[in-house]
This record gives sequence, C-alpha cells and structure tokens, in this order.
Amino acid sequence: MTPTETFTTTVHPFDSPTSNACAYEIGLHDSNNALVFIGGLGDGPHTVPYPRAIAKRLEAEIDLGYSVFEFRLTSSFNGFGFASLANDVADISALVEYLRSIGKGRVVLLGHSTGSQDCMEYTSPSHIATPVDGYILQAPVCDRGAIALDMGVSALDDGLKVAKELIKSGRGLERMLPKHLPPSFASTPISAERWYALGAADGNDNYFDPALPDEVIGPYWKRVNKPILILHSGEDEFVPKSVDKEALIQHWKSLCQPGIASELSGVIPGAGHRVEEPGAEKILVETVVKFLKSIA
Repeated sequence: MTPTETFTTTVHPFDSPTSNACAYEIGLHDSNNALVFIGGLGDGPHTVPYPRAIAKRLEAEIDLGYSVFEFRLTSSFNGFGFASLANDVADISALVEYLRSIGKGRVVLLGHSTGSQDCMEYTSPSHIATPVDGYILQAPVCDRGAIALDMGVSALDDGLKVAKELIKSGRGLERMLPKHLPPSFASTPISAERWYALGAADGNDNYFDPALPDEVIGPYWKRVNKPILILHSGEDEFVPKSVDKEALIQHWKSLCQPGIASELSGVIPGAGHRVEEPGAEKILVETVVKFLKSIA
C-alpha cells in the first residue's frame, strides 16, 4: 500500500477466538455476498494490493453482488511464528459465521500463499468449520521449497532436526534459535512446532509440495467439495524454476472430485508472488470475477 493510496472501508466487529476481532469490508456497498481474503506469512489487512483491485472491479458487477473482506488472524503479521493452520481455521470460521449472521448469501475464501494452505486446511474433517461456497488458491507455494531456496536444503534439514528434538521432549513451543533459521525469518519469533510444520516434508503445512506422492496429497484434494480455482504466479520468486506450475495444477485438478476444480485454473503470466504487476493483476482480477460468476 503506497502512502498516497486511500480507500473506504466498513469495519465489522465480530466474535472470534481472538479478542477484539474486526473485519474490513471494501468495495460494493450492501453486497449480498462476500469474498474473504486470507493473506500469507507476515501479511495482515491491506498489506497485499490486489484485493482492492478485485473489490473495485466487483463494484461494476452489481448483479454479482460481492464485496471483499479482510481481517486480522491470530497468525497475521509476525503472529505466524506461534500460530497454526488450525488457529487460522478457527478465526476464518468465526468470520464466516458472522457473515452468515448478517445475511451474506455466498461466502468464498480467497487464499494468497499460506492463505491457500488455510483454505485446504478449512476442508479438513478434523475441524467443524462454518461452510463456505468456494475456494480460490493464489500462489499456492510449498513453504518447504521456498525456505530451501533461501537457506539450502542441508541447513533446513539441520534446523528441522533441532525442532523435532524439541517437540519430542515436550518443548515444541520454545523459540527456534536464529542460527537454525534463514535471514528472512530472523525478525520473527518462531516456535519449533511452527518451524517443523512449515519446513518438514511431513509438516502440517505441507499441502503443495510437488515431491509428495498421490497417496499423501490425493485425500487433501478429494475432500474439497465446493468449487475451487487454482492460480499459480508465472514468475513466483518463491517457487523453484524446476517446477512445472501448469502441469502441477493440472495434476491437482485431476485429484479433485469431478466438476470441482475450475477450468479457469492455471498460471498467471508474468505474475510475481503478490501479483503486483499491472498486466498480471488485471488477468487475476478478471479470472476471479469469471470464477465468481461461474458459481453464482
């Protein structure tokens, strides 16, 4: 968000596992439906630009009737270091319940980066989450792969050994030492449990690892029972160049129940992780609007 950017938002206080929770609605006034944006690691309300572009575009689609909501999860900003996907699901579910209570007809979750993992976790039968009407995964990157790009596989695995020992000894909530973390994580206190969840092949957050076999990931995709749109960024700086993103998306689609994965799914050309490039942002916005129309 640039210092000169201004926009109008409506603040919605709501009951949540996190005290003093508020959601921020932008775009179409008195909308019938809600698109809920869920950011990635380090994100919070309004830190990613493109939800505002989507909200502005949706203002022209009055009959579609969507506004965009953002909110602060327990894991927002540097809170992700000691939070979990399960915490996020509880927060999201509370917001969805509130949106239902004020009469929103359809609620669709839009996950960015680790927010995409939240969407996948939301479908787990281990949670009693308030039902939604669809999912959008934007930049569904593998955190293990992204961290390995930053610090190297060997250093990552060494740090994971330390984390695993702490967890086994009942000290999973202890903070990992900076020497076991890459520089990009140095300013964020992070527990052994969260570090293992993010970086381990069998970590709780590892939904999108191209190396995982179908017997592991198949059940994740099969349990999705609402329409889902999958959008990788073509020039995502957190995805190894060796990953064929288009082929990966097609494979994930094949693991879904018939008719669940949108044919609009694919790779956004020229897009970085946060889709801040004007041309790529336009493609993202138009694709999201088409998807929302398809589930109307």
